[in-house]
Amino acid sequence: MAKAGYFTGISHSFTKSPTEAGGEGINLQRKCHIMVNYDLPWNPMRLVQRIGRLYRYGQQKRVVVFNVHSPDTADEQIIDLMYTRIDQVVNDMAGVSSEFNEQMQDDILGEIADLMDVSKILAEATVAGIHRTQERIDEALARAKAATAKQRELFEHAASFDPDETRHELRISQEHGAAFVQGMFQQLDIEVVDTTHNELLWHIRLPEPVQQELGVTRSRYEVTLDRILAINRPGTHMLDLDSFLMQYLIRKAKSYDFMGLSAVIQSDNLDGAAILTSLLRWQNDQGQRMRQEYTAYEIAADGQVTVNPQAFSEWLKQPAQTGDVTIDREQNRSWFEATEGAADRRLAEVSNQHLHPENNQWVSGAWLEQE
Repeated sequence: MAKAGYFTGISHSFTKSPTEAGGEGINLQRKCHIMVNYDLPWNPMRLVQRIGRLYRYGQQKRVVVFNVHSPDTADEQIIDLMYTRIDQVVNDMAGVSSEFNEQMQDDILGEIADLMDVSKILAEATVAGIHRTQERIDEALARAKAATAKQRELFEHAASFDPDETRHELRISQEHGAAFVQGMFQQLDIEVVDTTHNELLWHIRLPEPVQQELGVTRSRYEVTLDRILAINRPGTHMLDLDSFLMQYLIRKAKSYDFMGLSAVIQSDNLDGAAILTSLLRWQNDQGQRMRQEYTAYEIAADGQVTVNPQAFSEWLKQPAQTGDVTIDREQNRSWFEATEGAADRRLAEVSNQHLHPENNQWVSGAWLEQE
């Protein structure tokens, strides 16, 4: 079945439909891998949406996209003129921000294209001529530019938009996930028999105590954190948050006996005396949760707090060793109060009239033994 103003290929057969309906809300990746766009949209994000119906998880073949147009025609001349004008406006608007990138350019182009009556301009071009058409394009672009600028201005004020807002957030990547899984395998005596596919695929053997805790009789598994690899290899177990094995590793890591939520650790690359982590949350006027951040706080011996230190992100990828420190309750209280103040300041930084602090949930903590 095919929809959406483009061809979709099932093997090598094609069908077509004259609407844009298939641009969203329909998944074709399991049956189709060839697309022919015969009515190119002005908004580039709509083209991305179309391709996304085929190029997504579950696609087993290379996706091929053909774009059909009519060269050497009056329409092409007008279209080229329009694209030139639009590009000038888009680059001008996107270049205002120091964070300019192609994604921002596409977003602005999409807004302008939606605000211009492109079909009307092209229809009148056959009568008005190229000079008059150029004037119409410039007039339409001026109106669209003003409207787009106003939209973005309103959005920025409503959301307290700040392009630097996420720059210092703690980034948790697949590399961190791999370090966690490998570390837990070692702690729980889960044997990694072999690794393949650039160490993205692990062949593991579960010891009998782990099998009993999980209630499984099978001991050998082929597991990965790479979703594409899991899709292309039937029988490979994907270690995502729905995985029974990943849930087991997380449950063990958080257990009291394992010291997963509080511990003393040795550290060469962390300069502080302690580390705390928490989840910061914000909500809207209706009490709906709108934002959440996993945040780390490194506390120095003098009580100075550094939020999301880069060294902590790198430390998470390395094996940790248990350490030994002398506990001072009054000092701990002072450190915790200083960290609460840092968390409150972060909650306040992000908050605005539409985004209110919800809570701060403390997750884990550790004292650092310096060698």
